[in-house]
Amino acid sequence: MNGKVGIILEGGAMRSIFTAGIMDFYLEKKIDIPNVIAVSAGAYAGMNYVSGQKGRIIDSVVEPLRHEKMLGLSVWLRTGDFFNMDLLFDRIPRYDCPFDFEAFQNSGKKFITSVINCNTGEPRYYDKFKDFDEYLNVIRVGNSLPLLAKVGHIDGEPYMDGGMVDAIPVSKALEEGWDKIIVVFTREATYRKKQTGDIYNSKIVKVLYHKYKGLLKAIDVRPQVYNDSIEKLNELEKAGKAFIYRPEGIKLENRESDPDVLTNYYKVGFDYAASRYDELMKFLEA
Repeated sequence: MNGKVGIILEGGAMRSIFTAGIMDFYLEKKIDIPNVIAVSAGAYAGMNYVSGQKGRIIDSVVEPLRHEKMLGLSVWLRTGDFFNMDLLFDRIPRYDCPFDFEAFQNSGKKFITSVINCNTGEPRYYDKFKDFDEYLNVIRVGNSLPLLAKVGHIDGEPYMDGGMVDAIPVSKALEEGWDKIIVVFTREATYRKKQTGDIYNSKIVKVLYHKYKGLLKAIDVRPQVYNDSIEKLNELEKAGKAFIYRPEGIKLENRESDPDVLTNYYKVGFDYAASRYDELMKFLEA
């Protein structure tokens, strides 16, 4: 496989179960993409592709919802996080459904994920992890959204979800030298972020995070950055340099908690990837 090929995985909380379905199809067909940039919950889908653990998203996220309270108001009131972060980023990957960090580290793939420095507003990209503890902390912080999770810390600095500053890191992919980019969106093709009506660009966020000037600055320009990234990828797609997956015929919800609905998200992603297999092969071989 050409080393200049990579995948960008958009976040979207539980919408990323769709992404995991696509990644599991890649594992089944042994489609070996050497580079992955995964943002927010996209990292939870992408990490299993890198470690080679097909089906783990079902075992680690979907099935536990049948007997565990993983998200919701009661979780937020008890823990300060809307999603049960201790469960998702500690107990499950360590004990309940172990993540194969050794296989992840030795895969030969480059896995990049991101966080935002709340003070400076700058993204910080990680592609190396000294140990499993550091990895789990980075992934946890990279999934910590304003209002829905507590501010995380790395090296004593405050960080949150990298999607706040670079939700679709096409510029990072080009900086990495990729000449073919596969993208998995969790929103429909017509979706664009609006400056008004965004919960993150609201008075309550400005009050609660007033001391984090960099975070607030990034949030102010987030819709434009997001929309510009889509337009750039649309241009690359027309030029034959990008291959884009978007959910079709189904609306994915980021706070979905019904395991049967989520299983359907997964199947939709898997089947959609299967339906475009020949198209993908032509793209990779061109």
